[in-house]
Formats: sequence, structure tokens, C-alpha cells
Amino acid sequence: MAGRYGVILLFPLLFMMGFQSEGPLCMFQPDQLPETWGPPGRIHQTLSQAAWSPAEAADAEHAVRRGLDELAQFFDAHPDIAATLDTDTVESLIDPAYAAGNMPELRAEARAAATKALNSVAAPYLAGEPATASCDDAERLLKFSAFAQQLGPSTSRTAKMAAFTNSALRACGSLAGAMGYDYHQKLNAAPVTNDDLWGMVMWSIEFTDAQAVPGLNLPAGAAALPSELWRFLSHYPLTGARAYPDGARNQTFRQTAYLVTHLAYIPTGYGRYSIYLDDAPYLYRFLRENFYPVLEMGELDLTAEFVDLFRQYGCTEKNDLQVRDGTRYLLKLFHSAHDTWMDYREPDEPAAISDYDRIHKPWTGISGVRARVPEPAAPGTYGSVVRAWMGAPH
Repeated sequence: MAGRYGVILLFPLLFMMGFQSEGPLCMFQPDQLPETWGPPGRIHQTLSQAAWSPAEAADAEHAVRRGLDELAQFFDAHPDIAATLDTDTVESLIDPAYAAGNMPELRAEARAAATKALNSVAAPYLAGEPATASCDDAERLLKFSAFAQQLGPSTSRTAKMAAFTNSALRACGSLAGAMGYDYHQKLNAAPVTNDDLWGMVMWSIEFTDAQAVPGLNLPAGAAALPSELWRFLSHYPLTGARAYPDGARNQTFRQTAYLVTHLAYIPTGYGRYSIYLDDAPYLYRFLRENFYPVLEMGELDLTAEFVDLFRQYGCTEKNDLQVRDGTRYLLKLFHSAHDTWMDYREPDEPAAISDYDRIHKPWTGISGVRARVPEPAAPGTYGSVVRAWMGAPH
């Protein structure tokens, strides 16, 4: 990923307009939005501006259930692909169970499918000896350990994965050995590349998850990475779509946008927990300012990730214009592919796409249209680890 230049953002305008810094900031009327957050573009004009209806809510639920069925059936029919996609297979199935207390049947089905996938792709470890783990296994094992802890109730499976992970991390010898570099040196380099930042964001999520796994011992310095990266990125320049002649279609912008959405997954744990304006005002502004350019560009995956994050601020189709527009657009794409996510293709996309790109459509599509109830940051959870260094929302 390439480097970026700065952009002037609207932090003072939030307060000039009387916005509060407490709780979620959801805006329903177009005249509530600052000019650069507003809804220009042809796609917005094609979407109904009527109130969100019970029928649409049911339609969104149908699209969510259909997406989970697509993923589960795809992996059942293609165990070789499930094995190749490995941790992504499990993660795509477990994500719909996050913050799904309002859809208990869906949560149970997602957890069952994810458990089946974990038992399959992690089988060599579950049947093996922890002493055989190598440093090359460390990142994969961190993910497997987190999945095992989240899925329960098998404490023996979690203990086995934690033992393997500990063995792999010991083989690495240090945090730098596990990551493949000294992240302090990367952050002090000039410039820091998007590729490097992306890698550190992924490690931050994995190291945070690991702290909620009983018996898993991280190398010295690992627990500090998420907070240090978070502070670093609060001063890192992010260039919005309007800075480019081709807008959100610009490849550098798209790389930036995906970095930002995944940065937001550090506090939310991929949608499990709420995120707040005070956590990172610049992050919220970037998402708001760039939503309509992203919608105009029209890519299913990126649009879904933006809407997904607005939901994690507490916004819904009933109280937020961008969520309503984004959800209606995503459902439009879903129906255009005859009620499938996997069969949808972007206008410039070939019919044959990679297996990862194929599963990524329902994976993100589900998150974009799914109503949710954030999980509490209870002691011992991923959320409590984040709040310990982030601070309680205020």
C-alpha cells in the first residue's frame, strides 16, 4: 500500500453545529450533516427516502440468513477450499455470531458452523503435540486460540490451542521474532507504509484477542502494540476521496479506506463491541466524510464495511441517513444477483474470481445489513482489554 498526504478535517465543525461527544453520533436529516458529509451523487438519488419499514427490516434479516447459509454450504461442498482459506474460513463464519443477541438462532447457527470449521482446519494441532510448533505457526495459532476461546465450551480445546501457541511464540524468541520485524522501528521510519500499518493493525487485533485466552502467554511488548499504534495513527495523515480526481475509485484511497475500516476493528473486535467518537474523532470524521464517495464508487465490500462501522457507533436505518442509504444499496446489490451475495459481481469484475473474494462478499454483506446489539465489555473479554488502555467512553 502506498503512502498518503494529509487532509483538512472538520473537528471544530462538530462543535459549531452543536454535536455532542457523548454516545453515538447518528444523523438522519440531510441538513444535519456538514456539507462534506452530505448525499450527492446518482446512487443516493436512486434510493428511496421513505422511512425504514418493517418489510425492509425483514428483507435485511433474510439477506443475513442467506449469506450465512451461502458460506456454510460453500465450505461444506468445498472442504479443500475451506482448508486453503484456513483462518478466514472460521472467521467468516464466526463473525455473524458477534453482537447477535437479537438473533439467537442465527448466532447459534454461526457458532455451530464456525466450530465445525475450526475442528477441521485446526485438526493437525488438536491431534498433535505442542512441542512440535514452530515460529512460523505463531500467527495462525493466535487466531485458532482466540476462536477456540470464543466458541467454547471445550476448555480442553482452548487449552490445547493455547499450549501450541505458547510453544510457537517461545520458538520465535521475541516479539520481533514473532512479527518478523521490530514494530518500534517501523513506526519511527519515514514514511511508514500502508502495508506496514496494515500488518500492525492485524497483529493488534490478534494480540488483543490473545489476552482473553486463559493460559496464553504473549511475548514481552505484545500487549502494548495496540495502544501504541492507536496513538501513532491519531497523528497519521489520511487523505479522503475528494482529494483525488477519480475520487473513491483511486487505488491509493481504496487502500487507505480499507486500512481505516480495519483500524476501527481494533476497538470493536470485528463488530463485537461499540466504538465511540471520543475513541478517535479523526476516525469517525474520515468514515462520515468518505461514505458518499464510497457509495458512489459502489463497491459492495467497502460500502458494507463503512455501514458496518456506523452500526458499531450505535446508528441504525431509523436514526441515520448514511446507514439507511448504505443498507438499501447493499440489499439492491443482493437482489440484483438473485438473492445471493456470492454471485454478485462488480461492473468491472470478471465472472471467475478468487475463492477469498467470493466468500468476502457475503462476509461483508452480512455485516453491512445486520442489525446488532453490542456485547458488554465484561471482565476477561476482548472488550475489557481494549477499554483498559482506551479508557471508558465519556
